[in-house]
Amino acid sequence: MSEKTYALAGPIRKTCDLFRLLAGHEVLGLAPGEIAKGLSVPPSWVSQNLPALATTGYVEQVAGTNRWRLGVSFVRIAVTVGTNLNRAKQQLDDLSARYSVPTDQVERYSR
Repeated sequence: MSEKTYALAGPIRKTCDLFRLLAGHEVLGLAPGEIAKGLSVPPSWVSQNLPALATTGYVEQVAGTNRWRLGVSFVRIAVTVGTNLNRAKQQLDDLSARYSVPTDQVERYSR
């Protein structure tokens, strides 16, 4: 099946590429030149888009530097997803343990 292309697909895809690029650089961040090179975009893309994205909280400038990293809003989403997945796994583990009683024991309990 071929992928449909939408008008905003390019800019959205590039923004998602930016998030993936910044992942793993939470402490020191990346310099604008490193970001431009990593995304294969002109430096003007970085200087226009990072400050605009910073208003959403999804990226932030590392204090006292010209480096950029994932922002608090983005990380909170990731932490929430991780917490919810862990909770769901625990529920599945509990359910699995409940249903994994050997059949001969189930027959004794049901009498």
